[in-house]
Amino acid sequence: MEMFSYVKRGYNPEEVNAYINTLEQVIKSYKDKDNAIKNAIISAQVAADNIVKNAQAQAGEYKTQLRRQLQATKESVEKQRSEVSLFQDTYNVMLRKYLKEIEESEINIIDQHLMKIENTIESLGKDIDYETPVEVSLKIEETPIVEQVEEEEPIS
Repeated sequence: MEMFSYVKRGYNPEEVNAYINTLEQVIKSYKDKDNAIKNAIISAQVAADNIVKNAQAQAGEYKTQLRRQLQATKESVEKQRSEVSLFQDTYNVMLRKYLKEIEESEINIIDQHLMKIENTIESLGKDIDYETPVEVSLKIEETPIVEQVEEEEPIS
């Protein structure tokens, strides 16, 4: 605390006035700093509010865009599902149209041909022990494994 000198009627007025001026300047300095702090807080709050507002707007745009993309994906999946179903129906129709039923007689003919092939192979296998490789090779080339079968009309 400041000490003042005594004069006839109390403290020295010049010293008191100088001290009061100094105090007023200090108080003004504090008020200026207080106002600067208040302004900085207000600016920070405004900036924070703008950031939040922009983030909310951007989030809204992203949500809208995401909803559109999800809807487009859903429609694409539905379209693919429809195309797969159409393919399956078309395939089944074609399959029924072009497939012929194999009758037992046809299976018997195939079985007979397979037996002939097996017999020929077995016969050739026995000859391997007694003939030279060249003779066996020539014999294989000359041996018909399957006889020609008449072409039958396909069943529709």
